[in-house]
Amino acid sequence: MTKRSEIKQEDIILSAIDVFSLKGFEQASMEGIAKHAGVSKRTLYKYFANKDVLFEVIVGKLICRFDDNHRPQFEPCVSVKQQLVEITALQMSYLTSEEFQRTARLVIGECLRNQQMSQKLGAQFNAIEDSYGLYQWAEQGIAAGKLRIDDVAMAIDQYVGSIKASVFWPMMMAHAQPASEAQFRQAVDFAAHSFSASYAVA
Repeated sequence: MTKRSEIKQEDIILSAIDVFSLKGFEQASMEGIAKHAGVSKRTLYKYFANKDVLFEVIVGKLICRFDDNHRPQFEPCVSVKQQLVEITALQMSYLTSEEFQRTARLVIGECLRNQQMSQKLGAQFNAIEDSYGLYQWAEQGIAAGKLRIDDVAMAIDQYVGSIKASVFWPMMMAHAQPASEAQFRQAVDFAAHSFSASYAVA
């Protein structure tokens, strides 16, 4: 059962995302966040010492969405394409969620506004893409003799990037409607087919 305090913290975080998105980190204030959340400043400070801590919690929630995903294992007896489709459907489906979109848009926007913030967050986000587990999965496929890839990082980045180009960036940058499940599956299927055709060992 969800505790009342957890619900209140979540309400505060969602309100903070709204305020940070509207005013930017520098112009946002704890007073404004408390007002938007409908809580007293005393209550806000009970959960979050300052807006730096609150912003770090928001970023942490975004990163945890990646860390929560399991690490896939390469299956030599299953086709490369089938494995990729199944892994990606599980690992990347949250990209189309409204919650993830709002949070990611905030973080990206703040990095564009604030060079210092961008540098601070850079180290945290450099490792995010590997949280899909596909780099390790590909290395296992190479070791099993089922994949032939000269540059694993580039191959995986191209694979993930082709999917994001269809289902992530249009929503992020152009505020397009979220991709339907059919559109997401189509993007994944096309990317997995291209990856398999390029790197799978016959």
